[in-house]
Amino acid sequence: MSWRQFEDWFYEVDVNSSFVPLVDGILPTEWFVSERQAGRERTLWEQWHIYFTTTLQRQYTVLANPGPRAGLLAVNRHEKGLHDGNVVVGATQALCTEWTSRLDNLPLEVVKLGYDGLPLNHNHTDDSSNN
Repeated sequence: MSWRQFEDWFYEVDVNSSFVPLVDGILPTEWFVSERQAGRERTLWEQWHIYFTTTLQRQYTVLANPGPRAGLLAVNRHEKGLHDGNVVVGATQALCTEWTSRLDNLPLEVVKLGYDGLPLNHNHTDDSSNN
């Protein structure tokens, strides 16, 4: 899947103004619904991308874990813009500043997590397996 394929799909479905890219059970969908009610859903392109990649393409994002206290590979910097108004909060987490071999060595069997952070094969109705 490429960004161009996503754009082509978006412009195709955008003509149909009745289509709403909802993905059940995730926080971005709640944000999208709220922004849609306020007439600002166009500011949340991410919701369309989430729908496209998870529902239509069945793709995942691979995230490497730099390790404890190493920082994150990407952070929200909360700069002035669509959602933070004129307030600049700054990065909410530290960025990873040193490369580690852990980032080059992904396991052969990658654990797939849902938007709730739990493995996809986790039984969401029975949390006793987490004890």
